[in-house]
Amino acid sequence: MLPQLLALSLALAPNVVSAAIFPEGSLVKMIDHKGFKDAMKQNMTSVVAFVAPWCGHCQRLAPEYSRAALGLYPLIPLYAVDCDNSKNKRLCADQGVKGFPTLKLYPRGKKMAAIEYDGQERTASAFFYWATRAVPVKVKKIKELDDIAKWAVEGISKPRALLMNKSNKMPLLWTVLNNKYKDQIIFASHRDRKGRDSVKLGFEAGPEKSPKVLIYPEGDTKPVKYDGLMKFDSLSKFFDSLLDGSVDLTLLNQESAKEEFIPTPEELDIEQRQEAEMLKLAHGGYAEMIDFEKAVKDGSAKNFHGENGFPGMMGGKPQQPAAEKVEEGVKEAPMSQTETGHPTTPAPTPTPTEAPPAADPTPPTEPSVVVQEPVVVEETKATEPGRTAAPTATAKESKEHVKEEL
Repeated sequence: MLPQLLALSLALAPNVVSAAIFPEGSLVKMIDHKGFKDAMKQNMTSVVAFVAPWCGHCQRLAPEYSRAALGLYPLIPLYAVDCDNSKNKRLCADQGVKGFPTLKLYPRGKKMAAIEYDGQERTASAFFYWATRAVPVKVKKIKELDDIAKWAVEGISKPRALLMNKSNKMPLLWTVLNNKYKDQIIFASHRDRKGRDSVKLGFEAGPEKSPKVLIYPEGDTKPVKYDGLMKFDSLSKFFDSLLDGSVDLTLLNQESAKEEFIPTPEELDIEQRQEAEMLKLAHGGYAEMIDFEKAVKDGSAKNFHGENGFPGMMGGKPQQPAAEKVEEGVKEAPMSQTETGHPTTPAPTPTPTEAPPAADPTPPTEPSVVVQEPVVVEETKATEPGRTAAPTATAKESKEHVKEEL
Protein backbone atom coordinates (compact mmCIF):
# COMPACT_ATOMS: atom_id res chain seq x y z
CA MET A 1 0.00 0.00 0.00
CA LEU A 2 2.80 2.41 0.92
CA PRO A 3 4.63 2.04 -2.44
CA GLN A 4 1.34 2.71 -4.24
CA LEU A 5 0.72 5.87 -2.25
CA LEU A 6 4.30 7.02 -2.89
CA ALA A 7 3.90 6.43 -6.62
CA LEU A 8 0.63 8.33 -6.62
CA SER A 9 2.12 11.29 -4.73
CA LEU A 10 5.05 11.47 -7.13
CA ALA A 11 2.69 11.41 -10.09
CA LEU A 12 0.66 14.29 -8.67
CA ALA A 13 3.61 16.34 -7.41
CA PRO A 14 4.52 18.07 -10.70
CA ASN A 15 0.97 19.38 -11.13
CA VAL A 16 0.86 20.71 -7.58
CA VAL A 17 4.25 22.42 -7.85
CA SER A 18 3.43 23.79 -11.31
CA ALA A 19 0.24 25.40 -10.07
CA ALA A 20 2.07 26.85 -7.06
CA ILE A 21 5.07 28.37 -8.85
CA PHE A 22 3.29 31.72 -9.34
CA PRO A 23 1.62 33.54 -6.42
CA GLU A 24 -2.13 33.56 -5.95
CA GLY A 25 -3.77 36.25 -8.08
CA SER A 26 -0.80 36.48 -10.43
CA LEU A 27 -1.56 38.02 -13.83
CA VAL A 28 0.92 35.65 -15.47
CA LYS A 29 -1.10 33.38 -17.77
CA MET A 30 -0.05 29.74 -18.09
CA ILE A 31 -0.31 28.62 -21.72
CA ASP A 32 0.20 25.45 -23.73
CA HIS A 33 0.92 24.92 -27.43
CA LYS A 34 -2.49 26.26 -28.52
CA GLY A 35 -2.29 29.22 -26.15
CA PHE A 36 1.15 30.07 -27.51
CA LYS A 37 -0.16 30.06 -31.10
CA ASP A 38 -3.08 32.29 -30.12
CA ALA A 39 -0.74 34.75 -28.38
CA MET A 40 1.49 34.97 -31.45
CA LYS A 41 -1.47 35.73 -33.72
CA GLN A 42 -2.21 38.98 -31.88
CA ASN A 43 0.82 40.81 -33.34
CA MET A 44 1.54 42.40 -29.97
CA THR A 45 4.61 42.57 -27.79
CA SER A 46 4.52 39.80 -25.19
CA VAL A 47 6.91 37.92 -22.90
CA VAL A 48 6.97 34.16 -22.32
CA ALA A 49 8.80 32.47 -19.43
CA PHE A 50 9.71 28.84 -20.10
CA VAL A 51 9.95 27.22 -16.67
CA ALA A 52 10.05 23.89 -14.83
CA PRO A 53 8.32 23.59 -11.45
CA TRP A 54 11.22 21.68 -9.86
CA CYS A 55 13.74 24.39 -10.84
CA GLY A 56 14.82 26.53 -7.89
CA HIS A 57 15.73 29.48 -10.12
CA CYS A 58 12.21 29.39 -11.57
CA GLN A 59 10.69 29.45 -8.10
CA ARG A 60 12.76 32.51 -7.20
CA LEU A 61 11.85 34.16 -10.49
CA ALA A 62 8.09 33.68 -10.11
CA PRO A 63 7.26 36.53 -7.66
CA GLU A 64 9.33 39.10 -9.58
CA TYR A 65 7.90 37.99 -12.91
CA SER A 66 4.39 38.25 -11.42
CA ARG A 67 5.04 41.79 -10.23
CA ALA A 68 6.24 42.77 -13.70
CA ALA A 69 3.04 41.30 -15.14
CA LEU A 70 1.07 43.45 -12.73
CA GLY A 71 2.88 46.62 -13.82
CA LEU A 72 2.51 45.86 -17.54
CA TYR A 73 -1.13 44.79 -17.44
CA PRO A 74 -2.99 44.91 -19.80
CA LEU A 75 -0.67 46.38 -22.41
CA ILE A 76 2.12 43.79 -22.55
CA PRO A 77 0.93 40.33 -21.49
CA LEU A 78 3.29 37.99 -19.65
CA TYR A 79 2.90 34.26 -20.18
CA ALA A 80 4.53 31.11 -18.81
CA VAL A 81 4.97 27.60 -20.21
CA ASP A 82 5.56 24.56 -17.99
CA CYS A 83 8.23 22.74 -19.97
CA ASP A 84 8.11 19.81 -17.53
CA ASN A 85 4.64 18.99 -18.78
CA SER A 86 4.92 16.34 -21.49
CA LYS A 87 2.39 18.21 -23.63
CA ASN A 88 4.65 21.28 -23.77
CA LYS A 89 8.08 19.72 -24.32
CA ARG A 90 7.84 19.90 -28.10
CA LEU A 91 6.89 23.61 -27.88
CA CYS A 92 9.84 24.33 -25.58
CA ALA A 93 12.20 22.51 -27.93
CA ASP A 94 10.88 24.39 -30.97
CA GLN A 95 11.51 27.68 -29.14
CA GLY A 96 15.11 26.73 -28.47
CA VAL A 97 14.79 26.37 -24.71
CA LYS A 98 18.02 24.93 -23.30
CA GLY A 99 17.77 25.93 -19.66
CA PHE A 100 15.33 27.08 -17.00
CA PRO A 101 14.14 29.67 -16.64
CA THR A 102 14.32 31.04 -20.20
CA LEU A 103 12.57 34.35 -20.86
CA LYS A 104 11.80 35.34 -24.43
CA LEU A 105 10.21 38.53 -25.68
CA TYR A 106 8.20 38.42 -28.90
CA PRO A 107 8.21 42.01 -30.24
CA ARG A 108 5.34 41.54 -32.67
CA GLY A 109 3.98 38.04 -32.32
CA LYS A 110 5.19 35.62 -34.95
CA LYS A 111 6.13 38.43 -37.34
CA MET A 112 9.42 39.22 -35.64
CA ALA A 113 12.19 37.07 -34.16
CA ALA A 114 12.13 36.48 -30.42
CA ILE A 115 14.62 38.20 -28.10
CA GLU A 116 16.00 36.21 -25.17
CA TYR A 117 16.52 37.99 -21.86
CA ASP A 118 20.20 38.14 -20.96
CA GLY A 119 20.12 40.75 -18.21
CA GLN A 120 22.02 40.26 -14.96
CA GLU A 121 19.06 41.15 -12.74
CA ARG A 122 15.90 39.13 -12.49
CA THR A 123 13.75 41.79 -10.88
CA ALA A 124 10.31 43.19 -11.63
CA SER A 125 11.72 46.56 -12.67
CA ALA A 126 14.31 44.95 -14.96
CA PHE A 127 11.61 42.90 -16.70
CA PHE A 128 9.33 45.93 -16.89
CA TYR A 129 11.83 48.19 -18.65
CA TRP A 130 13.09 45.38 -20.87
CA ALA A 131 9.55 44.79 -22.15
CA THR A 132 8.48 48.42 -22.56
CA ARG A 133 11.64 49.42 -24.39
CA ALA A 134 11.42 46.44 -26.74
CA VAL A 135 8.11 47.49 -28.33
CA PRO A 136 9.50 47.74 -31.87
CA VAL A 137 7.33 50.29 -33.69
CA LYS A 138 7.97 53.83 -32.50
CA VAL A 139 5.36 56.57 -32.71
CA LYS A 140 6.12 59.54 -34.98
CA LYS A 141 6.33 62.80 -33.02
CA ILE A 142 5.05 65.91 -34.80
CA LYS A 143 6.63 68.93 -33.14
CA GLU A 144 5.07 71.82 -35.05
CA LEU A 145 1.37 72.46 -35.55
CA ASP A 146 1.86 73.26 -39.25
CA ASP A 147 3.40 69.84 -39.81
CA ILE A 148 0.18 68.06 -38.80
CA ALA A 149 -1.52 68.97 -42.09
CA LYS A 150 1.48 67.69 -44.05
CA TRP A 151 1.44 64.42 -42.11
CA ALA A 152 -2.30 64.01 -42.75
CA VAL A 153 -1.81 64.45 -46.50
CA GLU A 154 1.14 62.07 -46.71
CA GLY A 155 -0.83 59.20 -45.20
CA ILE A 156 -4.19 59.94 -46.80
CA SER A 157 -4.45 56.43 -48.28
CA LYS A 158 -4.91 54.96 -44.78
CA PRO A 159 -6.75 55.89 -41.57
CA ARG A 160 -4.62 58.07 -39.29
CA ALA A 161 -4.75 58.57 -35.52
CA LEU A 162 -3.18 61.62 -33.87
CA LEU A 163 -2.68 61.86 -30.11
CA MET A 164 -2.86 65.43 -28.80
CA ASN A 165 -0.79 64.78 -25.72
CA LYS A 166 -0.48 67.23 -22.85
CA SER A 167 2.47 65.38 -21.36
CA ASN A 168 6.01 65.21 -22.70
CA LYS A 169 6.05 61.43 -22.20
CA MET A 170 4.72 59.03 -24.78
CA PRO A 171 2.00 56.86 -23.19
CA LEU A 172 2.79 53.16 -23.35
CA LEU A 173 -0.81 52.61 -24.45
CA TRP A 174 -0.26 54.67 -27.62
CA THR A 175 3.01 52.87 -28.38
CA VAL A 176 1.36 49.48 -27.98
CA LEU A 177 -1.55 50.43 -30.24
CA ASN A 178 0.88 51.76 -32.83
CA ASN A 179 2.67 48.41 -32.83
CA LYS A 180 -0.58 46.42 -32.93
CA TYR A 181 -1.98 48.25 -35.97
CA LYS A 182 1.26 48.68 -37.90
CA ASP A 183 0.69 48.99 -41.68
CA GLN A 184 -3.06 49.42 -41.07
CA ILE A 185 -3.37 52.73 -39.22
CA ILE A 186 -0.79 55.53 -39.17
CA PHE A 187 -0.16 56.80 -35.63
CA ALA A 188 1.46 60.05 -34.52
CA SER A 189 1.68 62.28 -31.46
CA HIS A 190 1.77 66.05 -30.96
CA ARG A 191 2.60 67.85 -27.70
CA ASP A 192 -0.30 70.16 -26.84
CA ARG A 193 0.46 71.07 -23.24
CA LYS A 194 -2.30 73.66 -22.71
CA GLY A 195 -4.67 72.65 -25.46
CA ARG A 196 -4.05 75.74 -27.59
CA ASP A 197 -3.24 73.76 -30.73
CA SER A 198 -6.45 71.79 -30.28
CA VAL A 199 -8.37 75.06 -30.33
CA LYS A 200 -6.60 76.09 -33.55
CA LEU A 201 -7.68 72.81 -35.09
CA GLY A 202 -11.31 73.52 -34.16
CA PHE A 203 -11.61 71.52 -30.92
CA GLU A 204 -11.87 72.41 -27.24
CA ALA A 205 -8.71 72.70 -25.16
CA GLY A 206 -10.03 70.02 -22.81
CA PRO A 207 -9.37 69.41 -19.10
CA GLU A 208 -5.87 69.48 -17.67
CA LYS A 209 -3.90 66.23 -18.23
CA SER A 210 -6.59 64.88 -20.55
CA PRO A 211 -5.27 63.91 -23.98
CA LYS A 212 -7.46 63.65 -27.04
CA VAL A 213 -7.34 61.42 -30.09
CA LEU A 214 -8.09 62.81 -33.55
CA ILE A 215 -9.14 60.34 -36.23
CA TYR A 216 -8.50 61.04 -39.91
CA PRO A 217 -10.65 58.73 -42.08
CA GLU A 218 -9.09 57.15 -45.13
CA GLY A 219 -9.04 59.63 -48.01
CA ASP A 220 -9.88 62.65 -45.80
CA THR A 221 -7.74 65.36 -44.19
CA LYS A 222 -10.45 66.62 -41.80
CA PRO A 223 -10.14 65.01 -38.36
CA VAL A 224 -12.88 63.75 -36.04
CA LYS A 225 -12.34 63.73 -32.28
CA TYR A 226 -12.69 60.30 -30.72
CA ASP A 227 -15.31 60.49 -27.94
CA GLY A 228 -14.85 57.08 -26.33
CA LEU A 229 -12.84 55.95 -23.31
CA MET A 230 -9.06 56.23 -23.49
CA LYS A 231 -8.66 52.54 -22.64
CA PHE A 232 -6.78 49.85 -24.50
CA ASP A 233 -9.78 47.60 -25.06
CA SER A 234 -12.08 50.51 -25.97
CA LEU A 235 -9.64 51.99 -28.49
CA SER A 236 -8.86 48.55 -29.92
CA LYS A 237 -12.56 47.88 -30.48
CA PHE A 238 -12.94 51.28 -32.14
CA PHE A 239 -9.94 50.78 -34.45
CA ASP A 240 -11.07 47.26 -35.39
CA SER A 241 -14.47 48.62 -36.42
CA LEU A 242 -12.84 51.50 -38.27
CA LEU A 243 -10.73 49.09 -40.31
CA ASP A 244 -13.71 46.82 -40.92
CA GLY A 245 -15.48 49.71 -42.66
CA SER A 246 -18.94 48.30 -42.02
CA VAL A 247 -19.95 51.17 -39.69
CA ASP A 248 -20.03 54.89 -40.48
CA LEU A 249 -17.39 56.80 -38.50
CA THR A 250 -19.95 59.19 -37.03
CA LEU A 251 -22.17 56.36 -35.80
CA LEU A 252 -19.15 54.43 -34.56
CA ASN A 253 -18.00 57.43 -32.54
CA GLN A 254 -21.47 57.91 -31.09
CA GLU A 255 -21.55 54.31 -29.95
CA SER A 256 -18.10 54.67 -28.39
CA ALA A 257 -19.26 57.77 -26.48
CA LYS A 258 -22.02 55.74 -24.80
CA GLU A 259 -19.57 53.42 -23.04
CA GLU A 260 -19.45 54.07 -19.30
CA PHE A 261 -16.41 53.55 -17.16
CA ILE A 262 -17.57 51.15 -14.46
CA PRO A 263 -14.65 49.01 -13.23
CA THR A 264 -15.41 45.45 -12.23
CA PRO A 265 -14.37 44.19 -8.77
CA GLU A 266 -11.50 42.34 -10.47
CA GLU A 267 -10.31 45.55 -12.19
CA LEU A 268 -10.50 47.46 -8.93
CA ASP A 269 -8.44 44.80 -7.18
CA ILE A 270 -5.78 44.96 -9.92
CA GLU A 271 -5.80 48.76 -9.72
CA GLN A 272 -5.19 48.69 -5.98
CA ARG A 273 -2.35 46.17 -6.28
CA GLN A 274 -0.76 48.17 -9.11
CA GLU A 275 -0.90 51.34 -7.05
CA ALA A 276 0.78 49.68 -4.10
CA GLU A 277 3.47 48.11 -6.29
CA MET A 278 4.27 51.33 -8.12
CA LEU A 279 4.64 53.26 -4.90
CA LYS A 280 6.94 50.61 -3.42
CA LEU A 281 9.12 50.64 -6.53
CA ALA A 282 9.36 54.44 -6.56
CA HIS A 283 13.11 54.46 -7.07
CA GLY A 284 13.67 50.99 -8.44
CA GLY A 285 11.16 50.59 -11.23
CA TYR A 286 8.10 51.93 -13.00
CA ALA A 287 9.55 55.48 -12.66
CA GLU A 288 8.15 56.50 -16.04
CA MET A 289 4.60 55.82 -14.91
CA ILE A 290 4.37 58.35 -12.09
CA ASP A 291 6.21 61.37 -10.67
CA PHE A 292 6.66 59.85 -7.22
CA GLU A 293 8.24 62.85 -5.47
CA LYS A 294 5.44 65.10 -6.65
CA ALA A 295 2.86 62.48 -5.71
CA VAL A 296 4.20 62.20 -2.17
CA LYS A 297 4.23 65.99 -1.70
CA ASP A 298 0.79 66.81 -3.08
CA GLY A 299 -0.89 63.67 -1.78
CA SER A 300 -2.00 62.36 -5.16
CA ALA A 301 -0.11 59.13 -4.45
CA LYS A 302 -3.10 58.14 -2.36
CA ASN A 303 -5.26 58.33 -5.47
CA PHE A 304 -2.83 57.50 -8.25
CA HIS A 305 -5.35 56.03 -10.66
CA GLY A 306 -7.85 58.78 -9.95
CA GLU A 307 -5.25 61.24 -11.20
CA ASN A 308 -3.60 59.17 -13.92
CA GLY A 309 -6.23 56.70 -15.07
CA PHE A 310 -6.65 52.98 -14.60
CA PRO A 311 -4.59 50.13 -16.10
CA GLY A 312 -4.27 50.40 -19.86
CA MET A 313 -5.64 53.94 -19.91
CA MET A 314 -4.39 57.40 -20.93
CA GLY A 315 -5.16 60.54 -18.95
CA GLY A 316 -7.05 60.83 -15.71
CA LYS A 317 -10.06 58.97 -14.48
CA PRO A 318 -13.06 59.54 -16.80
CA GLN A 319 -16.40 60.81 -15.59
CA GLN A 320 -18.68 58.02 -14.43
CA PRO A 321 -21.94 57.47 -12.54
CA ALA A 322 -21.81 57.52 -8.77
CA ALA A 323 -20.43 54.24 -7.51
CA GLU A 324 -19.39 52.78 -4.24
CA LYS A 325 -16.07 54.08 -3.00
CA VAL A 326 -13.19 51.69 -3.03
CA GLU A 327 -11.43 51.19 0.25
CA GLU A 328 -8.07 52.92 0.35
CA GLY A 329 -6.31 49.89 1.85
CA VAL A 330 -4.03 48.18 -0.64
CA LYS A 331 -2.35 44.84 -0.61
CA GLU A 332 1.35 44.85 0.03
CA ALA A 333 3.71 42.15 -1.22
CA PRO A 334 7.21 41.72 0.19
CA MET A 335 10.10 42.90 -1.96
CA SER A 336 12.64 40.23 -2.78
CA GLN A 337 16.31 41.03 -2.99
CA THR A 338 17.86 41.84 -6.34
CA GLU A 339 19.43 38.72 -7.75
CA THR A 340 22.75 39.15 -9.49
CA GLY A 341 24.06 36.78 -12.09
CA HIS A 342 21.90 34.88 -14.54
CA PRO A 343 21.70 31.21 -13.51
CA THR A 344 19.55 28.79 -15.43
CA THR A 345 18.89 25.08 -15.25
CA PRO A 346 19.49 23.18 -18.50
CA ALA A 347 16.33 21.68 -19.95
CA PRO A 348 16.06 17.94 -20.62
CA THR A 349 15.99 16.96 -24.29
CA PRO A 350 12.34 16.23 -25.33
CA THR A 351 11.25 12.78 -26.48
CA PRO A 352 11.40 12.69 -30.29
CA THR A 353 8.06 10.94 -30.68
CA GLU A 354 6.05 13.63 -28.93
CA ALA A 355 3.34 15.30 -30.99
CA PRO A 356 1.91 18.83 -30.58
CA PRO A 357 -0.45 18.92 -27.58
CA ALA A 358 -4.19 19.11 -27.75
CA ALA A 359 -5.90 22.38 -26.91
CA ASP A 360 -6.59 22.95 -23.26
CA PRO A 361 -8.49 26.25 -23.04
CA THR A 362 -9.06 26.08 -19.30
CA PRO A 363 -5.81 26.31 -17.31
CA PRO A 364 -5.81 24.89 -13.79
CA THR A 365 -6.52 27.16 -10.86
CA GLU A 366 -3.34 28.12 -9.03
CA PRO A 367 -3.51 27.77 -5.23
CA SER A 368 -1.88 30.28 -2.93
CA VAL A 369 1.54 29.32 -1.66
CA VAL A 370 4.60 30.96 -0.24
CA VAL A 371 7.52 30.73 -2.65
CA GLN A 372 10.47 29.32 -0.73
CA GLU A 373 13.93 28.13 -1.50
CA PRO A 374 13.77 24.87 -3.50
CA VAL A 375 14.00 21.67 -1.53
CA VAL A 376 14.89 19.52 -4.53
CA VAL A 377 18.55 18.63 -4.75
CA GLU A 378 19.68 19.56 -8.25
CA GLU A 379 22.62 17.77 -9.79
CA THR A 380 25.29 20.13 -11.05
CA LYS A 381 28.01 19.86 -13.59
CA ALA A 382 30.31 22.27 -15.37
CA THR A 383 28.40 24.14 -18.07
CA GLU A 384 28.60 27.94 -17.86
CA PRO A 385 29.42 30.17 -14.89
CA GLY A 386 26.33 30.63 -12.70
CA ARG A 387 24.30 27.85 -14.34
CA THR A 388 22.83 24.77 -12.67
CA ALA A 389 23.05 21.61 -14.71
CA ALA A 390 20.47 18.84 -15.00
CA PRO A 391 20.65 15.30 -16.44
CA THR A 392 21.05 15.36 -20.21
CA ALA A 393 20.07 12.86 -22.89
CA THR A 394 22.49 10.30 -24.29
CA ALA A 395 24.32 10.84 -27.56
CA LYS A 396 22.06 8.36 -29.30
CA GLU A 397 18.91 10.18 -28.14
CA SER A 398 20.30 13.53 -29.26
CA LYS A 399 21.01 12.24 -32.74
CA GLU A 400 17.51 10.84 -33.04
CA HIS A 401 16.04 14.18 -31.96
CA VAL A 402 18.09 16.05 -34.56
CA LYS A 403 16.87 13.72 -37.24
CA GLU A 404 13.27 14.35 -36.31
CA GLU A 405 13.71 18.09 -36.34
CA LEU A 406 15.39 17.94 -39.75
